[in-house]
Amino acid sequence: MSTQFKESLDREDAPFLSAAAAVVGVASDSNVHRTNAAHKHNDDGDESDDSHHHHHHEEEEDEEEDVKLVNKKIRFRLMVTLFAMILAVEVGICMSNGPVTRIFESIACREYYAQYDPTQIGANGQVDEDLCKIKEVQQDLAAVKGYMEFFDGTLSAILAIPYGLMADRFGRKSTICLSIPGFVLNCLMQLAVMWFPDTFPLRTVWASSLAWLLGGGPVVAFAIIWTMMSDVSTEEERAAIFFKFGVAGMGADFASSAASSWLMALDPWLPLLLGWALAIIGMFFALSLPETMGASPGRGSKKSNNLELGQIFSSHSEYKSVPSKEQEQEVSSDDEDSGPGESHVDEKSGAATATATRRTFFAAVKRRVQAYFAPYAFIVQNRQIMLLLTAFLVYRLSRGSSWFLVQYISTRFKWTLAEANFLMSFKPALTIPLFLFVLPAISRRLLKSMKPTQKDLTLMRISIVFLAVGTLGIGLSSHVYMLIPSLLLQTSGSGFVFLTRSLITTLVKREETARLFTIIEVLQSMGNVIASLSITTVFQIGLELGGRWIGLAWMMTATAFMMVGVAVYMFRLPRS
Repeated sequence: MSTQFKESLDREDAPFLSAAAAVVGVASDSNVHRTNAAHKHNDDGDESDDSHHHHHHEEEEDEEEDVKLVNKKIRFRLMVTLFAMILAVEVGICMSNGPVTRIFESIACREYYAQYDPTQIGANGQVDEDLCKIKEVQQDLAAVKGYMEFFDGTLSAILAIPYGLMADRFGRKSTICLSIPGFVLNCLMQLAVMWFPDTFPLRTVWASSLAWLLGGGPVVAFAIIWTMMSDVSTEEERAAIFFKFGVAGMGADFASSAASSWLMALDPWLPLLLGWALAIIGMFFALSLPETMGASPGRGSKKSNNLELGQIFSSHSEYKSVPSKEQEQEVSSDDEDSGPGESHVDEKSGAATATATRRTFFAAVKRRVQAYFAPYAFIVQNRQIMLLLTAFLVYRLSRGSSWFLVQYISTRFKWTLAEANFLMSFKPALTIPLFLFVLPAISRRLLKSMKPTQKDLTLMRISIVFLAVGTLGIGLSSHVYMLIPSLLLQTSGSGFVFLTRSLITTLVKREETARLFTIIEVLQSMGNVIASLSITTVFQIGLELGGRWIGLAWMMTATAFMMVGVAVYMFRLPRS
């Protein structure tokens, strides 16, 4: 076994290239020995030489087969690991959402009654859940949850750009692994506030957002997951792969929501701790991921002219040392006017020099900002990409109402949070057959008469209509029998975001994918930030007004979905 073979298999950098190179390396070493042996017998006649060339041709064919086999195995390993990550993280997050809301509610409820009616606090220090459905407690709960989303989204959006550059420059795996300590710290900080409510006020839970400084948080993690999927998929299969991952997430939602509701009836701490443990375990799966930055089965590999992160860092020093033209002129002027022994400094010259220095400083700052955003110039220069990105932004803004859906059902229909959470568990159960059977069947039928991109666009337009109508129905529901069909209709449009991801990926080069998905996650994070403020406020206004206006937030988000629909129907595929 050659040294090259050992080194290549030990490395995980771009395994689709390195592992294949390892196979070629083994065969190459073998070819060297065989070639040397053949040269020793070369004088025996032309017949042996012809036999050697024929044998060499067969070896090259074997090498190609070995390379394909290695790539197939590594691709399978990647998909299995990503599926395991998504399942574990989705199950963990969905399992903990309901318990977090309930524990937050119990803390806010106890604080309220401790101030206004301490007799309602039981011997165990808790208040009956039915007493916590009052307007004051629910408004406080909505504020805590909404502003936590605001801080999470703001910090994640700021950090996503540098981490996205890292993923394109240094690799996907190394960047996503940086998120692991951030997830752990975030859970620990929230746990401290909920476990010691007498020590930490409930609003100190907002400080848990600082944990995303390590790795960028879910925004970066999921951007890289989508990027790695795109790295190893072709244009024809990309939407189908995204649907499969969507099914995995929805299946996780269904199983975890049902299990969480059952465990919440016993103790909300059980599903909370179990969910967080699963999410953290899922993030640790990133350590076993292969690197995909060098793999691209379906797109070109032309070099991008955009500035990379390493170039920004390497050019950092020139901003300190390169003087401006004005500064050079001032220096040369001073040298000409001043004699060897002169120590006099003209006041006007000094003022001009100070002005030039300020200009130099602001010019340097401007150059740094331009260099920072230069790798993302390809997005601004493409109108079609900008239009689809607008859809991502408004879509996420509209989806902000889903954070309060369990609370909305519980408040409007006087259900417990466990009962409302159980109803929500059926939503992913409806989505699974949609992604597994309905959308793939429609896709196959449309592909007979359309290109893959045209098929994705058609399904996108249908999906956004379902989302708008279904969301409006949720907001107007006066009875649970009206709510369920509306949830079903809204669920029918849940493939929209996956179809949009598939379509927008075809508009960029392979080496720009991580940056594109980072911008998508940044926009969605910005949508979360805006939604955390606007939806929280509108939901509180609805609670204040009462009656049919409790669903005001969903009426507003239905309008936002209609805006997304306008953008999607305006979109035109490039002729090429």
